[in-house]
Amino acid sequence: MKTFKNQYCFVLLLVAMCLHPLFSMAQYYDPQSQVEKSVGDPQRQKGRDAIHKQTYENDKRYKDPTNKVQATIVYEDKELKKNGDIKKTTVEKMVFGKHGECMVMNEGDKKGETWMIYNYADKANYMVNVKDRTAMKMPLINMQKIMGSGDDGSGTSFTKSWVDTGVKQNINGHDCEKFTYTYASDSHYSTMDAWISSEVKLSLGDDYMFGERLNQYKLPAGTKNKELNDGFMVRAVFYDKKNRPVLQRDLTEFDKTADEKYFDMSQFKVTDIIDQL
Repeated sequence: MKTFKNQYCFVLLLVAMCLHPLFSMAQYYDPQSQVEKSVGDPQRQKGRDAIHKQTYENDKRYKDPTNKVQATIVYEDKELKKNGDIKKTTVEKMVFGKHGECMVMNEGDKKGETWMIYNYADKANYMVNVKDRTAMKMPLINMQKIMGSGDDGSGTSFTKSWVDTGVKQNINGHDCEKFTYTYASDSHYSTMDAWISSEVKLSLGDDYMFGERLNQYKLPAGTKNKELNDGFMVRAVFYDKKNRPVLQRDLTEFDKTADEKYFDMSQFKVTDIIDQL
């Protein structure tokens, strides 16, 4: 493997690939139920002690919690019917704020909008239900463990090879090259076509994402194509096990600004998971 230089865009490509699986896990993971389960366990005191060792003040990893660049990246998702017609359209957003990132699912949906926030100044994750105006807070290190154990082959690991098809096309005003990614056999998807453009540029290497500076991530072995390394995904089409297109994701916004409202928890009733133990 080789480390990033200006190739942090590859990590953003992978994030764009797996936004839907990540958000799905955020929607259905219930921290409160996990707390109740641990409290009812015969080893509950041992469990409490282990969690309290990972509280906010004990996390010494983020001496500089600042993102160097603020940015907003927005994708429009179109779920497709078997005949190719659009079944549902949703908006997914990533916001790189001053002290962390916020992943917004179903933006604008009055019932379904959900936020997953990494805040490095607070050393905390927040899972926000916008409709109910509530948020669950937990130590940042705990969410990283949950995300790590949540890899079900749905796109959060990237052990398969990419294939450069050599096909070029202008997508949404950007000159792109088509790559195909093959998912693990137990994934919800079979393959994904990614249209990559090196024309979309934003220097986010010194920003955090998923607990690390982007320029600290490493490229998967065998990823040598310059366009794939340095480019950004303008469009992706996901295929089911019968090779039918079921989801199309299009880049719709790429701005060098961030709305800090996504990191302002004063507008929500916040429950700290630590206080529930």
